[in-house]
Amino acid sequence: NIKTYGESLAQVLALVGARPVPDSLGRVNKVQLIPLEELGRPRVDVVCNCSGVFRDLFINQMNLLDRAIKMAAEADEPVERNFVRKHALEQAAELNIPLREAATRVFSNAAGSYSANVGLAVENGASVDETQLQEQFTKRKGFALSSDNPGALKESSELFKSSLAKVDVTFQNLDSSE
Repeated sequence: NIKTYGESLAQVLALVGARPVPDSLGRVNKVQLIPLEELGRPRVDVVCNCSGVFRDLFINQMNLLDRAIKMAAEADEPVERNFVRKHALEQAAELNIPLREAATRVFSNAAGSYSANVGLAVENGASVDETQLQEQFTKRKGFALSSDNPGALKESSELFKSSLAKVDVTFQNLDSSE
């Protein structure tokens, strides 16, 4: 994120259909939704799985992403043109939680934790099955960040699993010279 000047953040905002709003000094502390007419396509739902290091260094940027995603989920727009809203409404009903909570899409490890340890489990355990690895991943990476309570992470592995179940495509933004 440092080397790419926030490219991964920009990608998430673009998919959701939001733009950064700089203050008078050029700092970005707010986001706004791009109107659907201007966007020219549906809003794409996202799930952000941030590393523990990213969480420690870029908590304010994670809050911006959370705000943008929640704004999209709460927008009074047709669900056929706003998949963030569509999925959040489905998850609110499925998990019996408020829409705003169901719209949580920014996840990481618990404070002080830096890995899902899935690779370590595979290396050390001959009898580790896929279900165990999935459970370990979602338990370790299923801590939700909410801009409504900045800096706090809440164990939300069921919401994380529900969000992941709706994923069609994944990508990992890596900056490398290779």
